[in-house]
Order: sequence, then C-alpha cells, then structure tokens
Amino acid sequence: MLTGIFTPSDCAKCKLCCNFHRQTAWETPALENEQIFLMQEMCIPLIKRPDGTTTFYLHFTSDKEDEVANCPALDMCHGCILPREQRPFECRIWPVRVMRDKNTLVIGIYENCPALHDDVFEKLKNHTLENLLPEILAYAKRQPNAVREFDCAYRIIWRA
Repeated sequence: MLTGIFTPSDCAKCKLCCNFHRQTAWETPALENEQIFLMQEMCIPLIKRPDGTTTFYLHFTSDKEDEVANCPALDMCHGCILPREQRPFECRIWPVRVMRDKNTLVIGIYENCPALHDDVFEKLKNHTLENLLPEILAYAKRQPNAVREFDCAYRIIWRA
C-alpha cells in the first residue's frame, strides 16, 4: 500500500513498527480472518484480547516494562515473513493510523517514524487521502476495536 512512498530499505533500517515494549504491547495489530488462518498455518503464536480481537503473541523474557519483543512474523535479516498483501492492515498502512478523538474518527501519521522526512510526509498524506481513505474507513467499520485512542504523537490529516 505504501511501497511507492517508502522503500524496503527505509523500513529495514528501523523496524520500529515491528518491535513492542511491554507497555505498548496493546499496539499489536488486530488480525482479520485471513491473517489468523495464515499465521496459524505458519505456527505463529496468537492470542485473543479482552476486546475480542486476535493478535500475535509477543514473547517477553522478563517483567521489565522497557523490554522489547519483536513481532513473531519479523525476520531481523529479511523483514516480515508474511506476503506483503497478507500482512495485517495496520502494518500495511503504518505510519498511518486510524484513531478515535473523543467520538470522532481521525486519521493521523506517526511523526516519529525515522523514514518520515518533510517531503515524504506530504507524499504520504496525499496518497492516504487520495487513495487509501475509503479502505481505511472500511477497515475501521469492519474492525471497530482496532481503532486506537488518539495519540498526540500522530499528526491528524483527516477528521470525520
């Protein structure tokens, strides 16, 4: 979805979106049925959250809040092992996120993404609004529990 904006090497340098601290483990993506089936076939461990969504299980080795666990679909040398078109929706649109600000749906871009320079931000914003908006809104309707609470680290580019 964003391959025309970010190069694979941009993402490979960082993998910020594929690593989770214990206190941000709730940010793992909600999986849809096709990803659940694929991950089960690949023996990737899954967990059901209290909100009813399914996500992948993160393996932490201690109780430290700042410990980091990688997405189980991440190969540190080659990137995500899932086929691009079968990755979770939230992964495919990162650093774009659909959120709830009070009772309003908003779309924001994570400003701390290392690959996000000023010219890339504008290109990503335009691409999101011109090409991805209907798909993002359909996803939010399909997976309402995956719509995150507003986070000020994201610059809002669209508001319902």
